Amino acid sequence: MKRCCLLLACGLFLVLLSGCWDQRLLKNQRNVSIGGMDRAPNGMLLATVSIRDKKTSEAGPKDSNEIHSVMAKTTQNARELLNQQVSGGYSSSKMRVLLLGEELVKQHDFLPNLDVYFRDPRSPLNARLAVVHGKAQDTINKKIVGTTTIGQYVDKLIESIEDSTTIPKVNLQSIHPLDRGYDFALPYLMNSKPYPIISGIAMFHGTRMTGNLNLDESTLYLLLANQMGKTAQLTLKAVTQRKVAELDYVTIAVQKLKRTLKVKVQDDQQIDVQLDLKLKVTVIEDPHNQLYKKEVVDKLDQLLSDDLTKKAKTIIQKMQHSHHDGFGIARRLMAYYPEVWSQVKENWADKYTQVRFHSQIRVEIINSGIIN
Repeated sequence: MKRCCLLLACGLFLVLLSGCWDQRLLKNQRNVSIGGMDRAPNGMLLATVSIRDKKTSEAGPKDSNEIHSVMAKTTQNARELLNQQVSGGYSSSKMRVLLLGEELVKQHDFLPNLDVYFRDPRSPLNARLAVVHGKAQDTINKKIVGTTTIGQYVDKLIESIEDSTTIPKVNLQSIHPLDRGYDFALPYLMNSKPYPIISGIAMFHGTRMTGNLNLDESTLYLLLANQMGKTAQLTLKAVTQRKVAELDYVTIAVQKLKRTLKVKVQDDQQIDVQLDLKLKVTVIEDPHNQLYKKEVVDKLDQLLSDDLTKKAKTIIQKMQHSHHDGFGIARRLMAYYPEVWSQVKENWADKYTQVRFHSQIRVEIINSGIIN
């Protein structure tokens, strides 16, 4: 009996330890670190990839990359053509960033170009997305920034700015078309020399880019959307007409945030949105250095509150002009006013521009620095 049990146990172990039959070894793959898509003539797609390699020499290992571009009919067709150019097995499973040319996302729905990523179980659904002013190919063709490959550079650049509440955290999975009721925004890159920079965010209506915000506006946009990262800083004009211009400004760091968003529908189907934001902040730079006086702090609270409220109204106007529902007003209507939503969903883009936003931002300085 014991012998039978031992044989059964050994057989079970052999089954469990048989290994994976569908293994794909990294050493046999040529992994893409960054990819790009651009609109090409005659409805074609221009696909560009950077494949990262490590070269070993007497000085030690060194990162290198090679660039490949193809004209293709679809994304899957581009993969096939790239596989013919690349020595070794082409793989996008380790891709960190996917760049989209501005012309591609402005002129038509770009989600069909991503269909192959949603179907492939080995797809890098956590890869970051960004829009490039101009061509994505031009950014990838830079190859090296300093001693860093372009894929690593753009990935780390986006990651660091995400943490500072300057651009939203977006990846392939988060823009999946099954999740609707709001419009997403993507980081907006500029092909500056000698390296690309983040210039703000690209606003979308549905799956088309309809406008953009600069860096200062994008930080306040994310705060209004309740999407604060690890840190958030704002440099604002506090007073005017000082002898030295830089003394007019103060820099604050947000410590706590409370956002309130309420949607109400009137009897005439007029949609009103009350958007309030309370910020508790620390002053991290005040060249005038007068914050030891309570009356000065109280006055600065009011000045900053008025300034940010005015800026918020400007941002909301840009959002409505671009038909960009970044706060998810449609989702609230779906949840709380389904009958109203069924009536307005067909022409929501036009109805959204008529939504009345009532926004107010209140700033409270809770710390003025270690000097005091």
